[in-house]
Amino acid sequence: MYLVADPYEGTCHVYTQPHKGDYATVTKVPFGDEVDLTGTVVGLVLKADEFPRD
Repeated sequence: MYLVADPYEGTCHVYTQPHKGDYATVTKVPFGDEVDLTGTVVGLVLKADEFPRD
C-alpha cells in the first residue's frame, strides 16, 4: 500500500496490490472525504478533511 497526498490537486492517491513493479489498483480520493484503508495492512480510515492545500 502506498499513499500520496497531493496538496496542489487536493486529492489522495492510494496505490494497492503491487505487481511486477507497479500497482494493480489506484484509488483517487478528494480532500474532505475519508480515505478507507481498512482493506489494507494499515487497517484504518484516514480523515482527509483537514489536509492543507497549496
